[in-house]
Amino acid sequence: MTGLPEPGGARDGGVAAGAPRLARVRRRPDRAQYEAAAVYAVLDAAPFCHVATVRDGRPVVLPMVHARVDDTLVLHGSVSAGLFRDMRRASPVCVTATVLDGLVLARSARNHSANYRSVTVHGEAYEVTDPDEVMIGMWALVEHLAPGRWEQVIKPEPAGLRDTALWQVRIGEASVKARSGPPVEPPSDVSWPVWAGHIPAVLTFGPPVPAEDLPAGVRRDGRRVALNPAFGDVSLAAGAAGRPG
Repeated sequence: MTGLPEPGGARDGGVAAGAPRLARVRRRPDRAQYEAAAVYAVLDAAPFCHVATVRDGRPVVLPMVHARVDDTLVLHGSVSAGLFRDMRRASPVCVTATVLDGLVLARSARNHSANYRSVTVHGEAYEVTDPDEVMIGMWALVEHLAPGRWEQVIKPEPAGLRDTALWQVRIGEASVKARSGPPVEPPSDVSWPVWAGHIPAVLTFGPPVPAEDLPAGVRRDGRRVALNPAFGDVSLAAGAAGRPG
């Protein structure tokens, strides 16, 4: 991460051109994309990711909040988290994020499926230690979830970051796989008398629920809350339609 980035900003040259070796999609390669814009779009639309590494010879996968700064993925967690201890031993990581776009109901049980956008990133995780880079990473994580909130909240002090770990993974070896539309069925199934089709799905956020100890003068309706609209339907979250004034 270099310079002052844009949250979820893109720059050319991040993702390897063509089908990468580790992230190559082998089943239904027609559903694969390897362009940087496609990879970044799914990462930016996912509220969290799953990070996989190897511990004592066995795979370990954990959910984790993430953000993207240009062509770098930022991961956030506790310094004592087992996953981060694994990464200190230079274990390679595989990061995945998926956006569910719907359920696909076919006439045949074996043809049921889901519509989705999924990204896979292979790489090496490196601990962020430079204070300025740590601050950029924390900013990106907050802005990924709630654009504009960084200017409203208490900024972290160096002493307050002792229990927090930040890691970065360059988005180089990556691919997207996506499915959309109705079920794919053989002609012999079409006459079966049961409904078939696809049901769209959107992540929907409800109205903000205030903390019980909000100080006087802070609106309890969450008027100044703004969620990332790339996540889905944020219309019920007050103030989510735009950056608060």
